[in-house]
Order: sequence, then structure tokens, then C-alpha cells
Amino acid sequence: MKAKTLLLTLFPILTIFPQWQNIWTSPNIPGEAITGYLNFQKTANGWLKRLYYLDSTKFYISSSPTSLSPEYIYYFTPEEKLAGYQLYSIQTDLTSDGITEFYVLGYVGTSTNYRQTVKIFDITNNGIVFQGNQNGYSYSFPTFIDINSDGLLDCVFLKYRYPYDNLYFYEIYSTGVTPIDEPIEPIGYNLNQNYPNPFNGETNISFSINIGADVKLKIYDLKGEELTTLVNEFKPAGNHSVRWDGTIENKRVATGIYLYELIIDGKSSVKKMIYLK
Repeated sequence: MKAKTLLLTLFPILTIFPQWQNIWTSPNIPGEAITGYLNFQKTANGWLKRLYYLDSTKFYISSSPTSLSPEYIYYFTPEEKLAGYQLYSIQTDLTSDGITEFYVLGYVGTSTNYRQTVKIFDITNNGIVFQGNQNGYSYSFPTFIDINSDGLLDCVFLKYRYPYDNLYFYEIYSTGVTPIDEPIEPIGYNLNQNYPNPFNGETNISFSINIGADVKLKIYDLKGEELTTLVNEFKPAGNHSVRWDGTIENKRVATGIYLYELIIDGKSSVKKMIYLK
């Protein structure tokens, strides 16, 4: 009688993890709405997040991270709707209530040459903290930084004459606010001068960012009219370069001076370039 061989199959010991627990399922959200989470309230242990909701008429902050019910609501003005609902969190408390302030841009003027306004506001009561809306001038996005190292935040704007005459200047305000969050650092990106400049074929526009971010790169004429968008997507940290051949919808632009603007996280940098046929 032949001996029988017992074959053993060895299986690894599996670790069984507990099932994930669903803590919230939101109601249906319209496809045209923009939603997400942002740092809203500063505490000793860090920022508490809230859900935000933006559509074609309003922006609101929900009552909790697991709710779509609004607690604070801001309604867009016609000028702000025209600007494309460009509302951003500053992630800085300017009113000493521990809650971030926001700013929103507006367009005033004709469709061929808008004048840009800016408003910084407290969303808890919609009170205006700062209003940049002056006839004859167009305002950039605000940047918050301690310019003179006195421990207080300063607010920096680029201010352009309107209509644009190829000149701009800095306008700096002391807020008198000591930041309760981490120190504010300079903008974490750099926009380089295009090369070659002047150009008559192609030119390269390069920039660098220190963290991954949503990036826009736009071209304008000297009147401030937007001509085209070269970049509108998420870019990883590092150096980037974009080519422009001086065409808009396959048509060559006229000889002259043009502006290119890099927009990252609601802040921007602008340089000029010269196109020669």
C-alpha cells in the first residue's frame, strides 16, 4: 500500500480592519454649484473647517462641516457677478473674532475695458473692512504681509490708472492687526520675464511655484481687455514654461505691448511683453 502524502497549503494571517463608518451624506447639490471645505475659524489647536457653497447669486458658509444649511450668507452685487464670482478666503482674522475674512472682486465700466474693484469683508455681518473702488483706478488682489517687521499685518495692492496708461504703483495699508495664525509669508511663486522679448515668432513665459496649486495665465492688451487664457489647470510645485506664438484664435495680434498675468490662489503678478511683426 502506497503511503499517502499530505500536502499543506499555508495561508498568511490576515488582519481584518473594522468597517469605515459613514458620518454624513449630504443632500443633493446642483451641478452648477461650487462647494468645498476651507479653514474658517482659528483655535488654539488649529483651523476649524467649514463647508462653503457658491452659485450664481450667493456664497455661504455652512453651520458645520457636516451640514449644507447656511449660517453666513453673502449675495453678489451685479459688478461682482460680472467679474465672475471671484471671492476668496484671506485665511487671516482682521476683526479679532477668530474667523477668516474674505475678499471679492468687481468689474465696472465697458465690456472692452473693465475697471477692477476689490472689497474685503467680514462674512459674519457682511461689514466692509476695506473698499478699493475709486474712479480712475483699478485695484489688484490684496496681499497680506508684515512689510516692516513690526509684528502687524500690512495690506498691499497694485493700483493701475484707468484707462491703463502703462503705469502702476503700490498702495500699502497698515491693518493694525497682529495675526493669530502662522506668520504670513510672501507669495510662494515667481513670474519671470518672457524670453525672447521683444519677439516676433514665439516667446516663452516661465514661472515657479513652491506648492501645487490651481494656476491661471492670461494675456491682456494695454486697455486691460483679456485676449486669451494660456493656462487654467492645477500645476505641481516646480518650474513651468508656456509658449505663446502671438495668435488669438489663429490670428496674429498687432504689433505692440501686451500684458501677461499669473493668478494663483487669488493673488496675481503682471508683466509686460512686446510683440513685433
